[in-house]
Amino acid sequence: MKKLFTYITLLFSLFAFSQNEQLAQYYYDKGDFEKAKIGYEELLENVPQNMQYFLRTIDCYQQLQQFDVAEKAIQNRLTKYNQGSLLVELGYNYQLQKNDIKAKNYYDQAIERIRKNPNEVYGIANSFERKVQLEYALKAYQTATEIQPNYNFNYQQGLLYGQLGNYEMMINTFLDESFASPQSSIMIQNQLSRFMTDEADLSFSNALRKALILKVQKNQDLFWNQYLSWFYVQQKEFSKAFIQEKAIYKRNPESLSTILNLANLAIEEDDQEVATEILAFVIENTKDLGLLVQAHSYLMELKIKKATEKDFATINSEIETLLKQYEISPFTLSLQLIQAHFVAFNLKKPEQGKAIVKKALDLQLNNYEVAQVKMELADILLFEEKFNQALLYYSQIEMDLKNDAVAHEASLKAAKTSYFKGDFPWALKQFKEDKKLKL
Repeated sequence: MKKLFTYITLLFSLFAFSQNEQLAQYYYDKGDFEKAKIGYEELLENVPQNMQYFLRTIDCYQQLQQFDVAEKAIQNRLTKYNQGSLLVELGYNYQLQKNDIKAKNYYDQAIERIRKNPNEVYGIANSFERKVQLEYALKAYQTATEIQPNYNFNYQQGLLYGQLGNYEMMINTFLDESFASPQSSIMIQNQLSRFMTDEADLSFSNALRKALILKVQKNQDLFWNQYLSWFYVQQKEFSKAFIQEKAIYKRNPESLSTILNLANLAIEEDDQEVATEILAFVIENTKDLGLLVQAHSYLMELKIKKATEKDFATINSEIETLLKQYEISPFTLSLQLIQAHFVAFNLKKPEQGKAIVKKALDLQLNNYEVAQVKMELADILLFEEKFNQALLYYSQIEMDLKNDAVAHEASLKAAKTSYFKGDFPWALKQFKEDKKLKL
């Protein structure tokens, strides 16, 4: 009983503490710094070592222009914990009072702390960044690496150069880091992409393009061809990306899957001319059945997309020739489904289309492939206005692949089918549920 009472008391205390924290946060976010200050002072009294509560308390003092109170609190904490980042807090407190001389003095003291103990760079640099003292944050990282060359803050420095508008240094730092640590490339490319998407300033993209071209010219490592290809894809310059991918393939002809992915990207961006050129290259240079079938499938979809009725006979003949060449098997499922769709919707022969699809269902397929086949069959049944049968197949897909993107697509199609059938309340319910899932 005594243990239970202690547990309940502790639980109540934790709940009350959490409530106080939420209340302090509420007043802080609302801009009521007087009430927020009282809340954070109480929290800090209970957990004096909590840096977040301390910084919020100081911020409240500063918002209320109680700079002397803030300085005393920071000095007391500095005496107690001797953290170098508190020197940054003192400097910022003077900066808010427009006393730049004293502010600089404390900022410089913080940098000197790093010279004596490079491990303090983490807290000090972070404090400078929070106060948007970017030049000092950069200097903190540079000072630490001067003392300890094995420290690596290239990523942090690259970001700071970018924030300071020094694109040349940002690009050079990031590219050097990418080459030295390829595992960081994706993270770095994500940051570069953010600057590239700023249409108001094309100078960054132009500078990055120039830097990468120079890297390719001066260094024979394929890493730079891959990086330049990535850049061109971001710019949707797929023909130039293809040039780089061909150069990579000629020196390292292991796989064409990357080039096939490039074709898919070009298709998604409706660059049919380049996509056709890339697919032709894949077909010419591979004997891999999977790649061949996929490339031919993409090509047939492109041809069908821009075809007129007079082209239909030729297209139908081409598909049949391809299926005879590569045979009916799970490997050629994409071509089989293209043929079924073309026959049903373009040639207006749904019965023939259904026969092709039902034949595909007899193959040894995995769950996703079965779902693809059933989706095509349901689409054809919907085209024939056989709503109940279409709904049956859409429902089977939902059941077989619960919570999957394919299941959500089937759910949406089922809702549309119900709408066409005239079951409006059920269709509306499905539409709302699907919208919630997407959100």
